[in-house]
Amino acid sequence: MKKLLIFLSFLGSFLGVQAQNSYTVKTKIDNPKKYTMYLAFASGDGYTVDTSYVVENGWAVFKGTVKEPVLAHLGFRGNPASMIATGQGFIPGPSLSFFLSNATIEITGTVDKVHLAKVKGGKENSEWATIKEKQNQIEDQNWTLLKKAYKAFDLSGDSSLFKESSRISQANAEKNSSLQHSFIKKHPQSLVSMYFLSGMVNSLSLDELKSAFNELGQAHKNSSYAQAIKSKIASMDATAIGKQAIALQKVDINGQSVNLETLKGKYVLLDFWGSWCGPCRDSHPHLRELYSKYKSHGLEIVGIAHEQRSSLEDNKRIWKKAIEEDQMTWVQVLNNEGIAEFDAVKAYGITAFPTKILLDKEGKIIARYVGDSAQFDDKIKEIFGF
Repeated sequence: MKKLLIFLSFLGSFLGVQAQNSYTVKTKIDNPKKYTMYLAFASGDGYTVDTSYVVENGWAVFKGTVKEPVLAHLGFRGNPASMIATGQGFIPGPSLSFFLSNATIEITGTVDKVHLAKVKGGKENSEWATIKEKQNQIEDQNWTLLKKAYKAFDLSGDSSLFKESSRISQANAEKNSSLQHSFIKKHPQSLVSMYFLSGMVNSLSLDELKSAFNELGQAHKNSSYAQAIKSKIASMDATAIGKQAIALQKVDINGQSVNLETLKGKYVLLDFWGSWCGPCRDSHPHLRELYSKYKSHGLEIVGIAHEQRSSLEDNKRIWKKAIEEDQMTWVQVLNNEGIAEFDAVKAYGITAFPTKILLDKEGKIIARYVGDSAQFDDKIKEIFGF
């Protein structure tokens, strides 16, 4: 009997370990029109979109394995309630976000409000639940207002609700940020905190990011989210104020090599932009004015475009077209060309467009600006005295 109990104990432990090596996502979503349900997540193996669930005892069940807990999305294809039709296509609505881990996770809800579905199971989801409902309410409000704005515009051409939607969305973004910061302080050992911080890397200074990362526990310092933060810190460190600019290793629109060394003795503005980026294009007339005003006094501009088409040929075509349309006469390079050998966007840690980096006469970085910054104009006036 004693041997049997020992064996059963061992077997139970063995089965428990086995169960942790795979995930079982059980979903019970009210879906009367049978829209196609999908489970999507990114991992070291790439991006997975799984629609191959099985039905077990009334549950639609996804099964598989992940190497580490990852953020996943559950959504439905083809549901009109989950998209907004516009003249230029469709705007997808929110899906359900949750952490997928090798555990049993139960999800219940309705197809039209899948982003508000209840999630049960998994350590990370239990921790996230302390603020998830408030975040869901924020997301739902944003989506509801955006749908109303488009509906009003389609019916009567009234665009006033877009401003209201934008105003509330910005206020909600601040609320969401506050929720995340509070969560991180209360749960420094949680993977959810690491995930939240990885989403803040573009809004924090180098010192703020380093400090926040160091305050998190060691439990998840090797996770993919931690690696993303480390990579961002490294790129920010390499291009921090006072650091020597990284050599571009690119050719210009005429096929000539661009060497920052040859520009020493001048103040150089590196302008990261793209033909697809509205704020970038809007800033170019003002850049033309500044270039005309300060070029003879020692200002040079190097435009570094990053395009989003699938082929290099298409990227070159739309890049050259934008340069001509915007009448930019300064040095221009296309990051997509030779990107396998050198990615300027990655090297300089560019995560938002437009981004402008100012170099002094010795080629050192003295300022960095994201978006349409009046501080850049102030800096130029300070340098040249007028």
